Amino acid sequence: MSSSGPLSVAIIGLGPRGLSVLERLILRLRARGGGRAVTIWAVDATEHGSGRVWRSGQPDWLAANATASELTAHSPDNPLVEGDAPYSLAEWSGHELAPDEYPSRARYGTYLHEFFQRLRRLAPEGVCVRPILGRAIGLFRAAQGLRLRIDDGAPDLHVDKAILTTGHSALEPDEEERGFLRHAARSGLRYLGRGIAADLPLDEIPPGATVAVKGLGLTFYDIVRSLTTGRGGRFTRNGDGELRYHPSGREPCLVAGSRSGLPFLARAQVHRPELAPSPVVLTEERIAVLRDRAEAERGCAKLDFAAEVEPLFQAEVEHAYYRCALRLRDGDEDAEAFTCAFGDVVDESGELDLRRKDKVLAAFGLGDVPPLRPDLLARPFAGRTYADPAAFRTELRELLEQDVETSRLGPEGSPLKAALEMMRTLRPAMPGIVDFGGLLPKSHEDFLARFAPANFLLSAGPPVGHVEQLVSLVDAGVVEIVGPQADFTCGGGCFVVESPVVAGSRREAQVLLDARAPAPDLHRECDPLLRQLLADGLISEYVNTDPCTGESFATGGLAVAGSPFHVLDVAGEPRPDLYALGVVTQNTRWFTQVGTGRPGQDSPFRRDADAIARDVLGDAA
Repeated sequence: MSSSGPLSVAIIGLGPRGLSVLERLILRLRARGGGRAVTIWAVDATEHGSGRVWRSGQPDWLAANATASELTAHSPDNPLVEGDAPYSLAEWSGHELAPDEYPSRARYGTYLHEFFQRLRRLAPEGVCVRPILGRAIGLFRAAQGLRLRIDDGAPDLHVDKAILTTGHSALEPDEEERGFLRHAARSGLRYLGRGIAADLPLDEIPPGATVAVKGLGLTFYDIVRSLTTGRGGRFTRNGDGELRYHPSGREPCLVAGSRSGLPFLARAQVHRPELAPSPVVLTEERIAVLRDRAEAERGCAKLDFAAEVEPLFQAEVEHAYYRCALRLRDGDEDAEAFTCAFGDVVDESGELDLRRKDKVLAAFGLGDVPPLRPDLLARPFAGRTYADPAAFRTELRELLEQDVETSRLGPEGSPLKAALEMMRTLRPAMPGIVDFGGLLPKSHEDFLARFAPANFLLSAGPPVGHVEQLVSLVDAGVVEIVGPQADFTCGGGCFVVESPVVAGSRREAQVLLDARAPAPDLHRECDPLLRQLLADGLISEYVNTDPCTGESFATGGLAVAGSPFHVLDVAGEPRPDLYALGVVTQNTRWFTQVGTGRPGQDSPFRRDADAIARDVLGDAA
């Protein structure tokens, strides 16, 4: 296709990812000076710019998991940000939102929708952005390009190229979930499967009902807020500054649990970002050394994460932990010297040298600092038993109160939070290690099942205020965490939740609510578009295969090639007219849930969108 002839493009899913692709298309077309006839069909079933997750009409108690100064839809080179134009969400709000404030998702959604409208006005002559408020239900091969079908009954649209940025979608119930649904139907109970809180029919849960909640992650916090604050409950502080919950009387009773028994820990409040250390152990150069060694020893550059990468990850986290302890004791200058020395704890082959590490710690007088055990942080109740729920509740409460205290100190004042903040800092480096089969198949499976959940529990938590509120809700008896290894089963006319290590923890519930994030499974997709594309062979599941041993891991994710992210069809061939980006590619890639770039940064979020825009338009690199 000529890079100057007429072009019709569909972006399917206009949340933050699709919006970013639209921005890059328009900026590239503006840079050409206009004149090319381009139609961009912007398809979303909910709201353009914000999509379903960030839609502006959702309740304001559902908060974003990033601060107002961290959220932006703008690329650094977007002319909309020149002069006094709004840039970050904080600036867009006229500083009504403080830079360190966690805004509501609805507020961010309003910002995204407004940005979409401004992008439409920014389009150069000859370029038309045509929004469609509807659901894409089919994308079919045509003699040239593709035929796009929308659920509004209108004739199919011809498009030359299409980008799938469809975001989160529902899955067909698995065997366990079908069992819960059958039990609910037989017994007059309610089972609410996985989904975002704004989509769940929580209003149908009657006051006073006992609700079993499976999972203690971010959706758990959303559900708790929806069924407490969202029902008129209030939080106040007493004379000692302690937070207290005042029920409205319309709340249900929530009994929750997970494998760890630990709710996601709070994100630290960052007071002085300039003090954050840069990674000196887990670097791109060291990963390249490890891949070269793997190629030489195994004939394959895929890595074993637990054996080869995780020791470097843990050492980097320790670097932040000990550096903070040293800075608090001896000052900034010694902390910088420690960072310089700690970079040498890895030998020439890319392996962590424990003797070198111990020598560095001893040289800076850190041998007596209690060692950091991230494995115990993520599973603090492992191997423990409790005589009754009160004993477990006391220990959990102490742990959460300590988390609130250290989170407010931030990574500048708490070595522990400095370590956990380093986990966040390292997150953008993980895709370069994991994406597109960067790990051995069994290691990839272990990474997703073991490492990633523990990492999120410790470093992807809610604002500290939400954890403090949870403590007060536990005190008020509105929320109960039953304990670790929580087991959710069907009982006689009820659902049952119980921790096998907490005596007397059995609770019966009329409602079971699954608050866990669903793992990708392309073969269980409810989305009619993805189902059709899979059935027609235009897309395929990504299977990570070791070329030397033949060992494989079926990831459940949609298969895409590397940048510019063409989908791979059933024959494993990239389709030049079809791209995919974001959550729909999860497990082929990692940490695709991110819904923003970073103000002033040329982030992967922007670069990925720009790579697609460049290829769609046939531009030179």
